[in-house]
Amino acid sequence: MLRSLDTLIGFVTVLLVLSLAVTMLTQIVGNVLQLRSRHLREGVLDVFRQLGWGFVGEGAEILAHKVVRSKDAITREDLIETLLVLARTNTELKDKIAALAPGFDPPALLAHVRRTALELSVERPDLAAAVVRATAFARSPLSGLASEVFGVFDAAMDRASLKFTAQSKKLVAIFGIAIALALPLDTFDLLKRLSRSDSAREQAIALAQAFTANQSALHPAPRDMRLAVAKLQAAEVIVVPSSRAEWLARWKQVNWAGVAVSALLLTLGGPFWFTVLKDLLRLRSAAASQESQDRMQRQAALTASSPPASGERGAL
Repeated sequence: MLRSLDTLIGFVTVLLVLSLAVTMLTQIVGNVLQLRSRHLREGVLDVFRQLGWGFVGEGAEILAHKVVRSKDAITREDLIETLLVLARTNTELKDKIAALAPGFDPPALLAHVRRTALELSVERPDLAAAVVRATAFARSPLSGLASEVFGVFDAAMDRASLKFTAQSKKLVAIFGIAIALALPLDTFDLLKRLSRSDSAREQAIALAQAFTANQSALHPAPRDMRLAVAKLQAAEVIVVPSSRAEWLARWKQVNWAGVAVSALLLTLGGPFWFTVLKDLLRLRSAAASQESQDRMQRQAALTASSPPASGERGAL
């Protein structure tokens, strides 16, 4: 049983290492293309549309760009405070805020909210910062603006988040397929390698234990990723072609169906395989403990069943 379990652990370890490489590539491309900021701007524009705020020309796009800049996330309170700051130089925005908070100019509103938040945090230190800020807006002349923004913000950001997640999944699928084709990684061949080689299983299990012992394993450094791949390659668990001729030769040996299965499995992502690996290692620990107890019981039974020596033995 342990042999089969070790083979499965080694297989999952390989998928985890390669899935983390897929995740790393996805994050790099996402940062270069600024996907998160782009979808965040779309969410802010959606908030403007839901509020019925129209701007001349590309005023809405320019304002959303100024609100987000290079941010990866924004809260409802941050959005309102940023709008108050931008309203100092944007007449259109200032008029829209004044329609919901008449009689107050943006600097005075911003100062009032911050003062109210400070007073409330002193009165109620047990409250969370988000609750303090939301309450400060509710107690200020900005309550009308806050109620309008709060009413549409969550739904708009949820839609933007779904679009970002869908695009990220597409990138994960693309890189998963690319890695499966570049190696090429045959699921069936990988399982055979692990089942036949004791050293390959031992190396994979050692790597699996190192991964699960590290709390930041899901966000490894590029150097750690290269080291993990090098260990798997040295143990002949995976084969990384060094030339085009070697890559073509590998394609003659692998099974197309196995490569397709590998590409599909890599799209599940590093967090999924990390959880599976931890569960398998716990199962292996329990199985090894049970097997050790069974072995001790068998030895004790054999010792008890052997007849004791009596009398003289040997040639007369």
